[in-house]
Amino acid sequence: MFEDYNEVVCLGVGGTYSEIAKDALFRKFDLYLYQRSLTSIKECINYVDENCNAIAVLPIETTYKGIIRETLDNLIQTKNQNVRILAETIVPVNDCILSRTTEFYSIMGLIANPNALAKCKTFIKEEMPRQLNVVMAENMNESAALLKNYNLTYSIIGTKKTAEIYNLNVLKEHIEDDKDNNRRFIVIGDGETYQTDHDKTSLVLFLNDRQGALMDIVQVFVKYKINITQINSKMMNNNAEEQAVFIDFDGHEKDEIIKNLISDLEPFVQSIRVIGSYTSF
Repeated sequence: MFEDYNEVVCLGVGGTYSEIAKDALFRKFDLYLYQRSLTSIKECINYVDENCNAIAVLPIETTYKGIIRETLDNLIQTKNQNVRILAETIVPVNDCILSRTTEFYSIMGLIANPNALAKCKTFIKEEMPRQLNVVMAENMNESAALLKNYNLTYSIIGTKKTAEIYNLNVLKEHIEDDKDNNRRFIVIGDGETYQTDHDKTSLVLFLNDRQGALMDIVQVFVKYKINITQINSKMMNNNAEEQAVFIDFDGHEKDEIIKNLISDLEPFVQSIRVIGSYTSF
């Protein structure tokens, strides 16, 4: 499925979770593609939109924050309507204290970005020195780069992959407040997928906001006994009367029952766009 691509786009560098998801993709499909790292989800999606030989690995949901709107919003606005979700994976969050030293209790400084600090605030408060010197960084990669300028009493928040890339020691693991936090990543690209025994389909329904609209849609799924795994909606074009409904459900768009389902949904909506039929890796 991925043999026709020659480039993968990741969000950020320096051992980000997007890179960890990319590594899982490479292992599963025995891939090695040129990696291009960009700084925003929008940039990543725009790049794939303009380059049909590229795929991107992007976050779409976290246990901590839920659905990542930036991913969905930009995905449904691609000029190339063939850009879609090709696969998904779940990456467990494991934020770590990393340093050049091997002694955790010698740490007196921490370099991290605001998001990392917010996710790990309990550990920082209870396990690290009260007079901890915190140095702000823009992202994980910058944290690792800045660490070179400080002595051995300084550390960063990163992943095990960050430790591998920058030859750092993992002093503490799972320092995040939410120990059950996972991140769901999708692979997007211009392509099609094959049917398996455990597929999921994602589609977006564009409809006018009328009373009973969502109930009509749900009833079609009930009719075909199709399991909805997730449903979200958003206002389009700052107009409360224009709604986009995102639905994830079991099955593949090439299954006969799913073809009938989509056909039966058409009278209740302005338009439908399938944004992926895919399996997990």
